[in-house]
Amino acid sequence: MTVSRTLTTTILTAGILAGGTMMATAPAQADAAPAHSYASQGDSGKSTTAQSESGTKTSAQADDRRDEIISRAQTWVDQGVPYNWDATHPDPQGKQYRMDCSGFVSMAWGLDDSLNTVTLPDVSHQIDKEELKPGDVLMKGGPGTEGANGHVVIFNGWANDEHTAYHALEENGSLGTVAHEVSYPYDQDDSFVPYRLNGL
Repeated sequence: MTVSRTLTTTILTAGILAGGTMMATAPAQADAAPAHSYASQGDSGKSTTAQSESGTKTSAQADDRRDEIISRAQTWVDQGVPYNWDATHPDPQGKQYRMDCSGFVSMAWGLDDSLNTVTLPDVSHQIDKEELKPGDVLMKGGPGTEGANGHVVIFNGWANDEHTAYHALEENGSLGTVAHEVSYPYDQDDSFVPYRLNGL
């Protein structure tokens, strides 16, 4: 009788253990969750890919815009447009812009009007030196830079690996519209700051 009870208890215990073992297989079904998780990651991957493609498209559009800025600026360089803040000269589409440094930048940026060094910061924002790309500017601008107190030039790439000089396009008071090399930030004048057109 005792043996029978012991045997029954042993069999029941084994059955429970077997059942426990079967229950222990439940996590194997939980292992199927990562497959669902992978599907989610796949969707996320698609989303990330879409975002990446969107970012690439935006970057390509920014590059096209930069090329356009440099191309527009180059038209005045090629024409040798003289410096005259009391006169205007047409852009490639015939729109008139003031023939001074800020009028030149306004033309290259395709702004609605000829701004000046006081108001150009209203349509742009400061960036770090290492962020400079063609189409950005080096500017001594803001309040107090009216008339001859301010100046702005278009950045068109570094002229050396040390980033101590760059290729500039500018409407210069004594040279007219020129493309030449300038020491950073502008002939060693630390009051010049890098700026980028908003939305670029």
